[in-house]
Amino acid sequence: MATSLVILGDNAARITVKVNPNMTILNVLELACTKWKVDSNNYDLKYHNKILDTTSLIRFTNIANNALLELVPVAKSRINSPVGIWLQLEDGSRLTGEFTPNQSLWDVIQSILKENAANYDSPAIIYTRMEIIGKEQLQKKSLKDIGLVGGKALLRLLNKSESVEQAHVYVPPERKPKIEESSQRLGHRERSPIDQSNNLGNLEKLKEEVQQNQETTDINIPPKTEAIDTCATNKTIENKDKKNKKDINPKLSDEDLNNFKSTIKYLDERETLLFDMMDGTFVTYKDEGDDFYEPTVKDVTLVMRDLKSYRSQLEDGQLCTNAMRVLQKTQNQLNLLYQYKKCIVRVHFPNRLVLQSVFKSTENVSDVISFLRKYLVDGSMEFHLFTAPPKIILNPEETLLECGCVPSAMVHFSSMTESDHLKPELREKIVSANQASIAAYLVRKERAKNSKTTSNEVPHDEAQQNPGPSRKSNQEIKQKPKWFKP
Repeated sequence: MATSLVILGDNAARITVKVNPNMTILNVLELACTKWKVDSNNYDLKYHNKILDTTSLIRFTNIANNALLELVPVAKSRINSPVGIWLQLEDGSRLTGEFTPNQSLWDVIQSILKENAANYDSPAIIYTRMEIIGKEQLQKKSLKDIGLVGGKALLRLLNKSESVEQAHVYVPPERKPKIEESSQRLGHRERSPIDQSNNLGNLEKLKEEVQQNQETTDINIPPKTEAIDTCATNKTIENKDKKNKKDINPKLSDEDLNNFKSTIKYLDERETLLFDMMDGTFVTYKDEGDDFYEPTVKDVTLVMRDLKSYRSQLEDGQLCTNAMRVLQKTQNQLNLLYQYKKCIVRVHFPNRLVLQSVFKSTENVSDVISFLRKYLVDGSMEFHLFTAPPKIILNPEETLLECGCVPSAMVHFSSMTESDHLKPELREKIVSANQASIAAYLVRKERAKNSKTTSNEVPHDEAQQNPGPSRKSNQEIKQKPKWFKP
């Protein structure tokens, strides 16, 4: 994911712009034009000889970190036109209106809902992967800030409070600074008095941490007069951190998992569960420093190793024909079928509800479609399933193994109607995303246990019934062929 981009100007000058995944190309263009003191309406951004859409997010542009973008002038100056907004409420109804790009999201809500806007204590607008929660944030964000400078767009309005403590929230761990051994950079050398003083400082910090934590009192601290290696001190700290992490996050036993499985109420015999995709999926993004992207000696070594192995495969590898590729693909599918008898399929609906179920690897996509019909409001409606990205519509006549849905897959539901497709009574049976993940883990664990038992069994009967090819007898060898003439 890109965190900084390099913009190339008209006079070959380059500037670096800090970005985040939820920024639009228009925001990046405005930041670059502000530094050069030019009008952003007269320029566009080009990446790989392609003009970027100003309304698209960085998340969906597939731009790498530190990528080079080119600032090019436009043939006609960009003019902000009215934006058609469809506001979808929680009950599924949609209200429309036209607004200018400079109007805030709160103005959009007030002008469309009018008096009903007071019913939302904590309004939230959802557009693509962006969530703007709270009245203050909605007043600060304009339609132009989220990339809407023309055309039409659909916004979802919810009454959602941003709680301080959320369940199942993923918080990325703090990045540890990169530590290089002195022998890798400068070779073996004697340590200076400054290095020794740093080691003694690290030792004092370690001693204070050990005194605070009574569980790690068995660590032997050498005297200060001796010169201590930095690597040994760092290993001691890492071992202590690992021990603390094990104490905080203990592993669940099989009995606990089985008890947890008994508490889950499945919808049918296929262990089907329904959960909300937005349950506990909030991720806080944190920009890394420039030193994070600097390669180390270890990184370069791994890259060289991969390049050598890839080159040896190209030079010494066997040339494959089309028939050999088909045979290899069939062999890989048979290996998957032998290893995974069942697969986990999650069907993602447009209202962000996910239906998780277990199917056999040999079942067709048509079986999945017929299975979904009993949970739809209109069982006779026409719809299709597809995977993304890129969007590939699944063929109903193919098996899940042939479609690449083994051992697990996330497929999307698509139809011509825009209303809620699932039955209303299913909302009362929604489980948390954590329960669905543990249920999928139990299926994978049971599948791995069955594969181990089948692989450990030795088929003695088959070996006796199908013995290897025996050697030809001497009489058969001595027999001369009819065409042989001495």
